[in-house]
Amino acid sequence: MGWEAWLTLATIVAAVVVMAKDWLAPAPTLLGGVVVLLVSGVIDTEQALSGFSNPAPMTVAALFVVARAVEKTGALQPLVSSMLQDDGRARRALGRLLVPVAGSSAVLNNTPIVAMLVPQVSAWATRRGRSPAEFLMPLSFAAILGGLITVLGTSTNLVISGLLEAEGFDPIGVFEITKIGLPVAAVGVGALVLLAPRLLRTRAPARGDLETNVREFVVDMEVVTNGPVDGVTVEEGGLRHLAGVFLVQVRRGDDLIGPVGPTLVLRGGDRLRFVGRADEVIDLQSTRGLASAEQEHITLDTGRSAFFEAVVGASSPLVGKTLREAQFRGR
Repeated sequence: MGWEAWLTLATIVAAVVVMAKDWLAPAPTLLGGVVVLLVSGVIDTEQALSGFSNPAPMTVAALFVVARAVEKTGALQPLVSSMLQDDGRARRALGRLLVPVAGSSAVLNNTPIVAMLVPQVSAWATRRGRSPAEFLMPLSFAAILGGLITVLGTSTNLVISGLLEAEGFDPIGVFEITKIGLPVAAVGVGALVLLAPRLLRTRAPARGDLETNVREFVVDMEVVTNGPVDGVTVEEGGLRHLAGVFLVQVRRGDDLIGPVGPTLVLRGGDRLRFVGRADEVIDLQSTRGLASAEQEHITLDTGRSAFFEAVVGASSPLVGKTLREAQFRGR
């Protein structure tokens, strides 16, 4: 091999080591590798910039926008809630989770699919005393397998299709690889459902025991008029068996209804009082058909703000001081 091949190999190995050690984020690491090869003359400017002209990165970026919109609107909330029902059997829960994930990954890039579901699956597993590893690894594999069904499923498919088109060949059709990818995905998902519970048996996270003592919070939500929950029963609206949250009361005008039965028909303007854990109460904001009953409510999930709960210790210098005296805003 010439010096160009050795330099390329060394650059790749160095980039892998840097990312494995978590010394730098992947983006600057890989960009630095491209700069090294460009400055050394191994590749020219056109080759260095060819990746930015490939339609695959733009397609993946657009799919991330779609995934974020789906997450913000709560369109997947009913599906996620039904997938993550707990009947005590890991295989049944995996089956309900992995099949829709693989199907969704066929038409939506697998990276945003996993990014949307990882936080919810992790929280669900921790609340039930299970290790998230039992579900997160199969979730990732199912998304990859589903991506084999169509050319939109993975970034690799899009890159290869773009390279073929750049070389003068016809691009890969959307469903051209389905006849091969679909059987592979079906067999792979079946193997995950059967083998993952046995191979990935791990101890529940230690903090799972501590979370049983988390304080409960109370929040009022309002039924949106003409929304998905208006005119349906509590059971039909999916508000009966919420994980970590309990519907304790409904205020309708001057009337107070409680305890709340599953057959109660909800109406627009009803105020629903929920009691539950802090993280679960916040998740109610994404429930379709419900809005915060507080007019001055501030949405925390904006990317620029976050919600924290802190305890002032008995020996803290903050004890006995106002927020202004403690210069709280400047900390």
